[in-house]
Amino acid sequence: MRTRHLILTCALLAAVAAGWMAMTSEAAAAGAHGPGRTDAPLDAPPAAPAPAPVHASKLAQNLAGRPADEPRYRSPMHVCASADGQRAFVVCQGTDSVAVLDTAQRKVVAEIAVGAHPTAAVLSADERLLYVTCTHDYTVDVVDLEAKQVAKRLPVGFEPIGIASSPDGSRLCAVNALADSISIFDLATGERRDVAVGRRPRYVADNGDQLVVGNAESRDVSIVDPRTGRVVETRSLDRAAQLREVVCTDDGRYAVVATLVGHDEMITTQMDRGWINSNGIAVLDLRQRGHFVIVLLDRVLSGATNPWGLAISADQRRLYVTLAGIHQVAIVDLPALLALVETTTAEQVQRLSQDVEILEQRRIAVRVDAGGLGPRGVAVADARGELLVAHCFTDAVAVLDPTTGALLATIPIGPQPAMSLWREGELRFNDGRICFENWLSCASCHEENGTMDSLNWDLINDGMGNPKNAKSLHNGMFEPPAMWSGVRKDQDAGTMAGQRFLGFLPDQRVQAALMEFLGRPPRAPNPHRNADPELLRRGEQVFLRARCDVCHVPPAYTDLKMHDVGLRGFTSRVDFRARFDTPSLIDCYRTAPYLHDGRAPTLLSLFTEHNDGNGHGLTRGLSPIELDELVVFLRSL
Repeated sequence: MRTRHLILTCALLAAVAAGWMAMTSEAAAAGAHGPGRTDAPLDAPPAAPAPAPVHASKLAQNLAGRPADEPRYRSPMHVCASADGQRAFVVCQGTDSVAVLDTAQRKVVAEIAVGAHPTAAVLSADERLLYVTCTHDYTVDVVDLEAKQVAKRLPVGFEPIGIASSPDGSRLCAVNALADSISIFDLATGERRDVAVGRRPRYVADNGDQLVVGNAESRDVSIVDPRTGRVVETRSLDRAAQLREVVCTDDGRYAVVATLVGHDEMITTQMDRGWINSNGIAVLDLRQRGHFVIVLLDRVLSGATNPWGLAISADQRRLYVTLAGIHQVAIVDLPALLALVETTTAEQVQRLSQDVEILEQRRIAVRVDAGGLGPRGVAVADARGELLVAHCFTDAVAVLDPTTGALLATIPIGPQPAMSLWREGELRFNDGRICFENWLSCASCHEENGTMDSLNWDLINDGMGNPKNAKSLHNGMFEPPAMWSGVRKDQDAGTMAGQRFLGFLPDQRVQAALMEFLGRPPRAPNPHRNADPELLRRGEQVFLRARCDVCHVPPAYTDLKMHDVGLRGFTSRVDFRARFDTPSLIDCYRTAPYLHDGRAPTLLSLFTEHNDGNGHGLTRGLSPIELDELVVFLRSL
């Protein structure tokens, strides 16, 4: 703590000098026009915009996403086991399928086709059905395990990810990440109820009386009464970030959430001891309103990059956490963990969330090799005395001893194609081993698919004391320069600098792989393109009439220039410059919050609350209907 405060003090003093230098260079760059002037005033007569200087083939390649000729990797994301442990069901995202394992024979005995981009699954109470979230089809597929085929498809909201059933098997809950909602099904009647929750929810647990939903980007959990569909509490988790799986203890009292701790309040001047990101679990006593304790799984000299999957043994003695970026599993003494949580006072919560030594010192947790690359889902086959871990980048399930973590067997999921350069880039992007002491990976701030975590980070590449919102990397290849301040010439330079930021000299092989991955990012289908064509046409007309296309020039929807649109400074934030890079609007439907400092939580608020000077198009005179039409069009890009 003392080291952190000392460095912060020095950093703030240095920020004064950095700010003066940046403001001086900004004024020089503005030239005779003075600071804050764009090339053409907004009240000038409309002029036909010049085509954006974007290489057409590079744009087309980027928008096409993952190369069509890539091998079909299974990419196991989730695993669940039958009560007797004889069967396991592995959700294979890369092949849109579920692999059925015979755990005794250590082999795949069936593969069942499901919808697009499956992510998670849960068994019915009688184990005759498997419910699978199909993220890109916006459905829950109901798989008849005897017939080995999808028997029914349940429509849900946009991009369902997590799924859970009630302990008695009467209820199902799917989490709709892009819709910021959950869908609750009464399995007896088929009735569905949608409930709005926090921002970008991903996973859920059902303890019988409550649904606990982890909201990845609003840094909180929504606690929902499943009978009424009412959010009874939105519980802040302070600096938790990128919340992943959620699990509840058998008595329903505690919920555990896999999470990062994002120290976006700090200037990013050092990597060690979790200064930027640390990794752990949040434990919530559901009987105490507002209660949470974050406990880190890091060690002093080794981060526990990107906690993901969770499972609890049937005897409630052990909690298992997959550490996806460091390719390990944490085996946690659950009673000892809960004893620590129960004795942690409100005054000690923040200090505990920064303690990277506590679990190792007290021998509460051990970290073991996960037996593969990219461990995501985990399940306990208690009847067999085995732990099953799904490895995204090894296309296999590792069988571990649940007590010692020793590797007992590896079960390949289908053929094992050689790793392409693109696939290696995906692995490297999610890999904490390319970071000094493994504290974070690229995915720690940019999600596993290269988008963003919605937080404002004070990167020191353009001075200190001026935090800016993390940008999605999806459009970086065709919209140079990189960074809001344009301090990197292009994505290649930005990625090279990213390697240095992670603490090592840039590696050419890693660079080539990352650039291949980012050049063809794994784009999800845009559901907003299915809007009413007439509504889209009217929205495009508003876009043109408001002259949004002067800076956001089709087809890339950027002019690749720096502009001052009146954004400098907001509340207590300090900006050393007034001009910022014009971002592409492609995929803006999923990149909230907006503007360089994330001040606008929605596209509509951008125009109604943060456009007094018409810097974002001539929208101040638009009617509410016209604004809604404009937003519909923007979401479709």
